[in-house]
Amino acid sequence: MNLFKKIVFVGAVLLALCGKAQTTIDSIHSLKEVEVSVLRSENFAIGNKSEHLDSALLNQYSGSSVADLLTSESQVFIKSYGLGSMATSSFRGAGAEHTTILWNGFNLQSPMNGLIDLSLIPSGFSNDVHLQYGGSGALWGSGAVGGTILLNNSIPFNKGVSAAVTTSYGSFSDRRQQTEVTISRKRLVSSVKLFNHDAKNDFEYANTAQFNHPEQKQNNAELKEYGVLEENYFQINKHQKINTRFWYQNNDRNIPPSMTQQVNAANQKDELYRATSEWQRTGDKLTLLARVAYFDERLRYSDSLIHLDAMSRTKVTIAEGETRFSIFKYDVINIGINNTYSEAIDTADYILAPAQNRFALFASYKIHTKNNNWKAVISGRQEFMKNTTIPFTPSAGIEGKLLKYFTLKVNASEHYHLPTFNDMYWSQGGNPNLKPESGWSEEVSVMHKLRYKAFGWELGATVFNRNIDNWIIWLPGSSGLWSPANVMKVWSRGVEYKLNVSCTVNKWKVSLSGLYNYVLSSVEKTTTGNDASLNKQLIYVPIQNAQGSFTIAYKGTSVSYNHAYTGYRFTSSDNTEFLKPYSVGNLHIAQTFNLKSSYLRLFVQLNNVWKEKYQVIAYRAMPLMSYQVGITLGI
Repeated sequence: MNLFKKIVFVGAVLLALCGKAQTTIDSIHSLKEVEVSVLRSENFAIGNKSEHLDSALLNQYSGSSVADLLTSESQVFIKSYGLGSMATSSFRGAGAEHTTILWNGFNLQSPMNGLIDLSLIPSGFSNDVHLQYGGSGALWGSGAVGGTILLNNSIPFNKGVSAAVTTSYGSFSDRRQQTEVTISRKRLVSSVKLFNHDAKNDFEYANTAQFNHPEQKQNNAELKEYGVLEENYFQINKHQKINTRFWYQNNDRNIPPSMTQQVNAANQKDELYRATSEWQRTGDKLTLLARVAYFDERLRYSDSLIHLDAMSRTKVTIAEGETRFSIFKYDVINIGINNTYSEAIDTADYILAPAQNRFALFASYKIHTKNNNWKAVISGRQEFMKNTTIPFTPSAGIEGKLLKYFTLKVNASEHYHLPTFNDMYWSQGGNPNLKPESGWSEEVSVMHKLRYKAFGWELGATVFNRNIDNWIIWLPGSSGLWSPANVMKVWSRGVEYKLNVSCTVNKWKVSLSGLYNYVLSSVEKTTTGNDASLNKQLIYVPIQNAQGSFTIAYKGTSVSYNHAYTGYRFTSSDNTEFLKPYSVGNLHIAQTFNLKSSYLRLFVQLNNVWKEKYQVIAYRAMPLMSYQVGITLGI
């Protein structure tokens, strides 16, 4: 089906739905109001495993990065290059570029390499973190293959004035300061958050790349970063709201040498501007949403040892509109359009100054029973881009209660990932003829929940399967240059377990949680002939990992211990080389004093309390035990 036929087909379907909805809306006057406070991820991601990280966790990690938060508190594997260095995510054995990171619905993935460095995102800049596992291309488009990280912001109206200041000091000259001020009136909310962070990161480690593993001190690892997030929410009238957000951040960090290097003088500077605005109108019959975003991100990488000084800059403009309505009593329809324009400028490493315009049509139809115990959804998305055939991505899911205490979730979806600017336009080997990666994912989850008086229990298991065709990898050519090609088919499958137990007696609260993953992600087919990676596990995908947490709280005192285990990770495609498993334990102690109109919170964070010697990435040093102590004053 050519591009014109695709547009006509998808447009006809959407128009038919709109026409039918309008006829129904005009003739039925008892329809319920659609609740827009429910995000698209919650309303239409039926059947997918998902989890919210609660406010207690977000407060505990408010001075850390999203990478630190997810490393200890989720089933997402975070590939860290070291303290203060780059960190990316891997859901269910997928690549880092197969994770979509959304900030209030806007995709943050770089058009240059498809990645986002989670170590540069302050967790305190979001008050709602939601993880969605599995493919969701129908909802979010390109890149939503392994999973989606949703970072959201919302502030209630009419809550008065509040402020909080936090300062902390830790190992390796780590200093952090945060300030937050919020004014919440009946029709206006305004908030500003600021943070500053600098550290030397000069920790000692055992260099396993040298004879006798001598103790060395990390060098060229200094980090300085600061930023501001400003938000405004306006209640125009009973049915209309509008918000604006502005995020500025500046990062300046040295890149430490690997264990195989004697010295390194590399430095990376990142500067970003992110501005968004959203308007929504909620009525008894129809909800309208319109949002726009502008991202301007600049990177400068330099290395005086090799006389390198490279700059790059990307601009992304996003415009999106949605409408939500009901035809019958127990259904919701969501129809939307999205246009994303990306360009790379001031970049000498590209054949030309690449630009890309993507237009998408998406729709979802959800039905549920009267008591909402069962619900199902079907969704579809079609994107259009010049000279590129993008697959239509459908999905379907169902979830509901089995017996009294069991919940069942089932989902199947198609996904895809478009080649990046680096893949297509890199001057030293880019391939403009690459196809999008695409495939299907399926999952089934069963959850048992029980609540009896002060005791709570939650036990769940998820089985998943995912296939990705046309996997893009870079290979050396006959001329000696590396170039990307669609050469592999990758099969990922596995099982995930989750356990939460809590008990509250008088003013005592005790909670215990555990997570376990078993993931096989292997190369099933390759076009490069006798490839040693065939039927082997992908590199840096742990077959097993697990986390466990224990928290006890009494009045204003809380003690939390988290322990994470990461299994073997192969570092060669033929699986002959690997990194050993490691376990890291972290301890967090906090004491809160509630005053008349304010509060004082003291906290201590101990990381790697058992002084484990480990590497997440081969020959990238990680610190032994470290600490962070701090104080928060809130009004």
